[in-house]
Amino acid sequence: MNIAIITDSFPPMVDGVSRCALGYAKALHEGGYGNVIVVAPRMPHVRYDYPFKFYGFSSLSLPYHEYRAGLPYMARLRKLFTEMEIDLIHAHSPFVSMTIASKLRRALHIPIVFTQHTKWDYDIARAVPVKMLQRKIERYAYRNIAKADEVWAVSRGTGEYLLNRGYKGSYIVMPNATDFPRRDADPDATEQINRRYALPEDVPVMICVCRMMMYKGIGITIDALEILRKGGFDFRMFFVGDGEDLELAQTLTEEKGLSGMVHFTGRITDREVLRAYYARAGLFVLPSVYDNAPLTVLEAAACACPSLVVRGSSTAEIIEDGVNGYYSEESPQSVADAVRGVFADRERHMRVSEAAAEQVYMPWDKLISRAHERYKEVKRGYNGDL
Repeated sequence: MNIAIITDSFPPMVDGVSRCALGYAKALHEGGYGNVIVVAPRMPHVRYDYPFKFYGFSSLSLPYHEYRAGLPYMARLRKLFTEMEIDLIHAHSPFVSMTIASKLRRALHIPIVFTQHTKWDYDIARAVPVKMLQRKIERYAYRNIAKADEVWAVSRGTGEYLLNRGYKGSYIVMPNATDFPRRDADPDATEQINRRYALPEDVPVMICVCRMMMYKGIGITIDALEILRKGGFDFRMFFVGDGEDLELAQTLTEEKGLSGMVHFTGRITDREVLRAYYARAGLFVLPSVYDNAPLTVLEAAACACPSLVVRGSSTAEIIEDGVNGYYSEESPQSVADAVRGVFADRERHMRVSEAAAEQVYMPWDKLISRAHERYKEVKRGYNGDL
């Protein structure tokens, strides 16, 4: 079965959508499921060298942290899809991606699967200050989503978000996966981290890997770390990533007297180096209700690093408190109390860490077989065979 992956973002961008689109493309190609093509905005001065076909179209930068937009030359794309005998389009954004996908479906008579990844009303509100225009953009997105033959949500909460915001159709849950194999990190890499940051051997180390945006719970985490410091709880914390609020987060850290205890590494693109940071940490902290099914929780689990997430959040759907991860409420005090509890019982924490690697971890080769079965069902239904 030949699949086209259409996405508004793709590496070298490092958001969850771009990495998920890459994950689908690689897993389909490596699993021998058929020919794959990725269609995405081309970033300047980037060499796209993949084993599957990549069609990058000209794009313009948006005033919003690396994102780009544009439309491809549709005649060329239709010809390419016809030559490749594309059976199905998998779109990963309700904006440009679904616009392209719907045009191609009308021309080529092939079905569309759409995946809902994020709560993009946050991003719309940040980029567009006028509420009336925000709602128009959202309504445009829902109309596009409704054109898909099947809608996938990366978690149950993600699907409910769609329904609550105005989407009227149905969806199925298709979770995310990670390209991290489940294995130990290179001990030399972890030792380099120890030396670089002078990490004490017996002090708890925590980590958060995300875009540095306050709506991802970064402010709550920093406030919780201040509570821990004032309470005499020693720790070290790594924030890995960049984003619009990085400088704000660094400023807050200094103001709260956390310099030396909290380290901002910036973006880490080397996956093995990133693995070493996860492996060195004992807890992944993400008190975010924005995230739906963050790949970083799966990456941490691959390294036997359990996650602390907000009770009742979409992220918490794959976590069982005290079994393969931990819950807190969406408040600094609750996060601080949870962190103390995590590291107070070392034997339990070891069991939880092992369970995270066994139960939370989801590799792409396992997920893609399920996704491919759904692709076939959608294709059969589109052809009227059901």
